[in-house]
Amino acid sequence: MNIALVASKQDHGPGQHDYPAWQKKWHELLARGANVSVTDAWLWPTAEQFGQASVLVFYYWNRDWNAEKFQQLDEFLAGGGGVVVLHSATIGNPEPQQLAERIGLASDSVKTKYLHTPVDLKIVAPTNHPITRGLPGRIHFLDEPYWPLVGDTNKVEVLATAEQEGKAWPMVWTFERGKGRVFASIFGHYTWTLDDPLFRIMVLRGIGWVAGGEVNRLTGLAEGRLD
Repeated sequence: MNIALVASKQDHGPGQHDYPAWQKKWHELLARGANVSVTDAWLWPTAEQFGQASVLVFYYWNRDWNAEKFQQLDEFLAGGGGVVVLHSATIGNPEPQQLAERIGLASDSVKTKYLHTPVDLKIVAPTNHPITRGLPGRIHFLDEPYWPLVGDTNKVEVLATAEQEGKAWPMVWTFERGKGRVFASIFGHYTWTLDDPLFRIMVLRGIGWVAGGEVNRLTGLAEGRLD
């Protein structure tokens, strides 16, 4: 499994959107997996990473979406590549609809609302779903939900929701585009969310799922253990 972690400079206060700290910590974490190679990218994967990676994990606010980047994503997914997008990586301005077509749903920094708040993540996936299997039905966080999102919820599989303004909104989902797979989580604003063992289990399983279904391969890393 070849994983590329894509980050940028931190763009919020302490403990928030700390992309470099995440990249360093998760590089060390994932590199402990058996037969796993990890590389880092800054702002965007290199051509070599697009050619060699089985999974691209994006955690940063990309403020430069353009036709060339969308084409590279299209080619990567068409070839069976896996994509993971965490929190602000779902923001697609200036073309949120274009990003939604690649990852299922996307955030619009102009129209999408957000709130730093205590919030329950409600698991709505089937009990036997490989990514959420065995997790509590509700997991409490202090994080930042986004709502509403751009895109067609009928084209994604929603795994978890959070309630805002009296309505349940998608927070974690999967999406398939051709041979490619996508796992996405809106949660991940704070560093403590990224360090939470249950959140880690979901993301590690998501990485395995987009890589072809090896969802348990990395799960033992959630608490610093090898599987």
